[in-house]
Amino acid sequence: MITLAADVGGTFTDVILTIGESSARPASTDIDKVPTGARGSTVGIESALAKITAAAGLSLADVDLFVHGFTVGINALLTRAGARAVLIVPRGQGDVLEIGNQIRPRTYALFQDKPVPVIPKAQVIEIDEGIDAFGAVTLGLTQAAISACLDEVEQSKPEAVAISLSFSFLNPSHEQELAAHIRSRFPDLPIFLSHEIDPRPEEWRRASTTATVAYIGPIVSRYVTGLEAALQKMGFRGRFLLMRSDGGVATFEAAQRNPGHLLTSGLSGGVIAAEALLQRAGLRAAVALDVGGTSADLAAVKAGRTGIRRERVMDGQPIRLPTIDVETVSNGGGSIAWVDAGGALRVGPASAGAVPGPACYGTGGTRPTVTDAAVVLGWLTPKDYLGGEMTLDEGLARQALSEHVAAPMKITVEAAAFGVIRVANAALVQAVRKLAVERGLDLRRHYLIPAGGAGPLYGAMIARDLKMAGLLVPRYPGIFAAEGLLAADLCHRDQMHFHHPLATVVDALVLEGFDTLQRRTAALLDADGVPRRDQGFRLKADMRHIGQWHDLAVDIPQRLLNGGVNREGLATLFHRQHRELYGHSDPSAPIEFRGLSIEATGKLSRAAPAPVAVESASNARNRSIILDDPLHPTTVQVHDRASLGPGLRLNGPLLVSQKDSTTVVFPGQFLQILDDGAVLVLEGRA
Repeated sequence: MITLAADVGGTFTDVILTIGESSARPASTDIDKVPTGARGSTVGIESALAKITAAAGLSLADVDLFVHGFTVGINALLTRAGARAVLIVPRGQGDVLEIGNQIRPRTYALFQDKPVPVIPKAQVIEIDEGIDAFGAVTLGLTQAAISACLDEVEQSKPEAVAISLSFSFLNPSHEQELAAHIRSRFPDLPIFLSHEIDPRPEEWRRASTTATVAYIGPIVSRYVTGLEAALQKMGFRGRFLLMRSDGGVATFEAAQRNPGHLLTSGLSGGVIAAEALLQRAGLRAAVALDVGGTSADLAAVKAGRTGIRRERVMDGQPIRLPTIDVETVSNGGGSIAWVDAGGALRVGPASAGAVPGPACYGTGGTRPTVTDAAVVLGWLTPKDYLGGEMTLDEGLARQALSEHVAAPMKITVEAAAFGVIRVANAALVQAVRKLAVERGLDLRRHYLIPAGGAGPLYGAMIARDLKMAGLLVPRYPGIFAAEGLLAADLCHRDQMHFHHPLATVVDALVLEGFDTLQRRTAALLDADGVPRRDQGFRLKADMRHIGQWHDLAVDIPQRLLNGGVNREGLATLFHRQHRELYGHSDPSAPIEFRGLSIEATGKLSRAAPAPVAVESASNARNRSIILDDPLHPTTVQVHDRASLGPGLRLNGPLLVSQKDSTTVVFPGQFLQILDDGAVLVLEGRA
């Protein structure tokens, strides 16, 4: 089996090709990184796929599975470049997105602006209808109301329609009826219904989530449709899957039903790869840190799994869709260094991106970046960058640092470069520390998994500064996110509103609710072509103490539902999770259900990873670099990653160079190569 994955970042597009062992050829893994190019374009990814398959002596026609992660959806939201969409709400609720809630982002500020909705008031349509809090119809839809609504839709000329009517999560009949009329009159217009997108209470959050999905839906659809057509033109006939925000993958057809699940597609791959790496290494806890060209993504991995967030606020918009629990900071290899009005050195948040790129790329960039600083310090070798496919210009890097940092601060270029690295590293240390505090992590028991092109440059510094257990560098850190795409399985999630006290709920209602969710998601996996033997289901219940506001999503083992509802067992699980999250629990307080949900997965066939082998003889060479003192360079050995076999141990200081990244090991640290080719870096001597 031949599998291919591509992850599009702000600066580089990462690709990985895995060829399973067969009678015709041995198992192998090939990787590549190419500049992303213009945002939202498929040209860069097309060239990357053609390049990596040709290098392996293949064509796209030989590929069985292609998995893709991208940032088109989140970019459309953050840059406000989404589609023209309309929102249909009940009469009197036209200001629902404008009003939002009464939370003030800056509590004591006298003046502040509320976040601007993705759908302005002028594109909100009100309709006469009514359903009460018990799901009963209080005001039916009339033909006159529907006709007037359709006329307003036609006048607005939208690219998508969002419908969010009162209590549709209890009774969706009005949303379904209205959608049927819109489809009849505008058959090509995508329609998104709140009871399908987010079937939960709270009108504003449900309306906002549905509006956001309608806002990005056409943009994501155009991108994916264009890429699918380009792949077919290039001869691809295999299976095309898309990375979801929750760590699963989806078919194109499934993604069209709710493109909101692809909103943070580009953030998930690295976390999935980190989960798999941690399990292979036999370790339990880590912080994954993926530092790319523009930003850095952080996630906590416990017992081989990462948490799922059920709601995010993006660009001021509450979005209630499941996403991998990832935090993002504006800090990457392309982050621009500058001196503020007070004379302090700053790094980011602005980035040189792929165009024009860092000054050392020689493609028009004149501002100094973290990559330029690494070149001046000697951490990156100009002739070895990207395996020699791109030559860096150290002179341009020095010129940019001299003009914009060294001269204003009256220091040497080397000191300026060292300062840029330390400032950028300090920001990442603070980001990891903040994640640890918010998630209750003891970093002394956590390893750091640095990935991305820039992650291994910082990793040893960060792990040491935070006194972490050690560093676990993937075999291919620069394309780690793309590697994670090939480790994910098909996924569907479904949920329903379910408000009943645990003590008095009828068992049949709980069992019927979970059975309904399982039947619905099993049908989706059937449509995806997943055999029943490869289907898995994970049940959850939103629970809380009666009188609380926030819910806990509690995993429900099937054994607690066999022969009826095991109330004592469910209460024990709830209290255990409550203590872990809040530090306390009250077993005497009554509990209630707030919702039922399910995670359905379909196991995918994939090529087995190629065995790790030493690909070349050791040719370590000496290089003079600046490690911890800009006035006193240190001579270190530089090792090619391909020459380091499993079991090898080496004492720092040293550099490990490879096509997709460079790993820095400091004095007082040593590395060990694990069986899968990962590098474990620990304090001490080998």
